Amino acid sequence: MSGEPVVITCALTGGIHGKEANPNLPEQPDEIVEQGVAAWRAGASILHVHARKPDGSNTMDPEIYAGLHGRLCAETDAVVQLTTGGSPRLSVEERLNTVLLAPEMCSLNMGLLNFFIRGEQVFFANHRSDIERFAREIVRRDVRPELEVYNSAMLEEVAHLLSLGVLEPPYVINFVLHTPTQGGQRGTPKNLLDLVGRLRDLPVPGEDLRVNVSSMGPSQLPITTIGLAMGLNVRVGMEDNVLYRRGEPLENNAQLVERTVRLARELDRRPATPGETRELLGLRGREPGRLPPGAEEAAAELGLIAARTRKG
Repeated sequence: MSGEPVVITCALTGGIHGKEANPNLPEQPDEIVEQGVAAWRAGASILHVHARKPDGSNTMDPEIYAGLHGRLCAETDAVVQLTTGGSPRLSVEERLNTVLLAPEMCSLNMGLLNFFIRGEQVFFANHRSDIERFAREIVRRDVRPELEVYNSAMLEEVAHLLSLGVLEPPYVINFVLHTPTQGGQRGTPKNLLDLVGRLRDLPVPGEDLRVNVSSMGPSQLPITTIGLAMGLNVRVGMEDNVLYRRGEPLENNAQLVERTVRLARELDRRPATPGETRELLGLRGREPGRLPPGAEEAAAELGLIAARTRKG
């Protein structure tokens, strides 16, 4: 048991299911920003962001991401974590676009998977060469990567990446369980305990690790609750789960954050503030209402202006 504050990440949208799974899933920028602000107010200190085209399909369009990044930074003090996963259907070149925007954090998938999307098998390319390329581009912009681990074999890829000396501590790892994949591990207590135990084999001191757990669908609530009790950080959100309970669709992302905050407090853990999260994860930080240092210059280099909404 741990009484330490818990970093709560809210994954707002994702890149697999759409409004056919739940019409309240935010897809367009106004929806994503509205639900992101509500999730932050509910207690999420990190907002994990995907984007969609107007037709709801996946995109890594830097202009759309720049707009979301700018608006969420303007309206919250949350850490905005941009995806580099995007969708299994998108190329590595496209998926690098979010790194080029120099957010405080981004995700970095640690291996190969086959996704099952609407009855189709879709290969998700995260080759070792791709991972190393992402890592070097990430470090060049002083972005903190969250290493996404879907199975125990991916911890071997984490070990390889850390052995290269490219990344600086602390090292943020997210266990992503129960994905609709061939190769992903199920969201069970046994699998979570096994993954946590295997962290000892990584070639870095344990005190340099920051460990998070997320799990999909009906496994989200039990696995994140176990993670809370173990002292881990947790991720919830409609990317991972579209139901509040069996047969009851979610109205918004904030519902999941609110429930997580209640459970954390029952376990004598309070939600970490964005400031505490930045300190714990070693982020470069940002001024209130502003993009992180270097992000405005990055957007300018790309010929983009990060859109912002007026307050009030």
